[in-house]
Amino acid sequence: MNKNKQTIINMAASLIAFAISIGINFFLSKYIVESVGAEANGFIKVSDTFLACFSIITVAMNSMAGRFISISYFRDKPQEANEYYSSTFFSNVILSAIFFPIFVFIVFNVSSLLNISTPELTLDVQFLLGFTAINFIVGILSINFGVSFYIKNKLYIQSLINIAGYVLRAVLLYLMFSSLKPYVAYTAVVMLIVTLFTQGCNIFFKHRLIPELKLSAKNFKLDKVKTLFMSGIWNSITRMGTLLSSGIDLIVTNLMLGGSDMGLLALVKIIPNMVNNMTDTLAVTFIPNLTKLYADNKIPEMVRETKSSMQLMSMLISIPIGLVISFGTDIFALWYPSEDAFFLRLLSVIAVLPLAIVCPAMVIQNIFVIINKIKTTSLLICATGFLNIIVLLVLLKTTNAGISAVVCVGSILAMVRDLCYTVPYGAKYLGVSARTFYPDVIKSLIASFAIGAIGMIFRRMMPSVSWLNLFVFGGMAAAAGLCFNFLFILGKESRSQLVSIKKNFAGARKKNITK
Repeated sequence: MNKNKQTIINMAASLIAFAISIGINFFLSKYIVESVGAEANGFIKVSDTFLACFSIITVAMNSMAGRFISISYFRDKPQEANEYYSSTFFSNVILSAIFFPIFVFIVFNVSSLLNISTPELTLDVQFLLGFTAINFIVGILSINFGVSFYIKNKLYIQSLINIAGYVLRAVLLYLMFSSLKPYVAYTAVVMLIVTLFTQGCNIFFKHRLIPELKLSAKNFKLDKVKTLFMSGIWNSITRMGTLLSSGIDLIVTNLMLGGSDMGLLALVKIIPNMVNNMTDTLAVTFIPNLTKLYADNKIPEMVRETKSSMQLMSMLISIPIGLVISFGTDIFALWYPSEDAFFLRLLSVIAVLPLAIVCPAMVIQNIFVIINKIKTTSLLICATGFLNIIVLLVLLKTTNAGISAVVCVGSILAMVRDLCYTVPYGAKYLGVSARTFYPDVIKSLIASFAIGAIGMIFRRMMPSVSWLNLFVFGGMAAAAGLCFNFLFILGKESRSQLVSIKKNFAGARKKNITK
């Protein structure tokens, strides 16, 4: 029960951090678009995509580092843990030195690589890319400083640090855009400041939680680098496939349809990206327990933990998906009144609905990483990414589908891949029936439609379209959906655990009050 209680604490803190992030981004994105325009705002996502291309290489070294460091620590091998830790850091130093001149070349030749409407915007985009590149280098140099939160299962501390970072970002962006001439490059400058702050906090807590984990050039071992690279190379292939499926689409849109459609697509992707980010936030809270169970060779318990994690994921993810279905038009009408709200809502629903399947399947993808069985899934993600680009280019060349094709193709391919491989083979790798995880995925999809229907009932009760009414009636729909999910999605064991944890919290609070 202590393990489950810690998971709930981590999840609650992560959700609070995510909610604050969403609230801040919800209004900041509107503010930024109004300040610099939709096209300029679209280049924020394009700059992230450029750097994500380079992250394909860094992922090979870093994606499995946390796994090897944690398992070595859990198995009481401190020297081995230190060797993995130091080998990762110094490898990233070498990669940063290689990347730097490439970044300089891209920044000074950006007008030849992208369609940018004005010379002034070109200079702005150059500064945007430059500071984004610096932030990227700082990020990979400090990528494993937060590993202590996973090892000690204290992810709530990282969530509190993230909350402080979100607030700092909001304050700095508001001050810059309100007091200075608006430039899109401010977003990258602020992100660099926030990264320095959060990584500084990570270093502080690393020394507090795991002081025995230290950087040392003497612990740099080529055999550890080889082990990390050979395991992580498949995650690099996965990252490349993900970029081809849902990252490079903005660049394709810019080159084939123009900057205006690229800006519109960036707006469409905001809500699906929020749901994806919510999934990432939730998924990491399950990793410490699953990794510990695997290290202790408790596979049956690992299966039950996976199902429980998928249920909790679906219980929460289906709510924003259902609210987009029912309240999407109103959200976009208030958020971006100058755009076609119904069209934005339609495309957002198409993009977000497959996430009802993809998001719970992400828990299983973490299993692939933990048990070091990522080769096949990486190749499949890469293959669907290439297929996405090929189909996309054909549709954009031969039809008038425009950004509708961009939104549909990648979502459909990801959904099919997870249904046909991730879900059944994740079960098989754990030694259980291939059908084991299907009920949890199907329930997630049904719940999304059900909450969409519940939301439409509350939408009809809404007297007028305003932010206040949207929050009130949307909140009531979300609460009703949460109750529905508690009964429909969660298994008997998961419901009992949540009720027990709630009683434990209530008892502890009552005891403290009595004292």
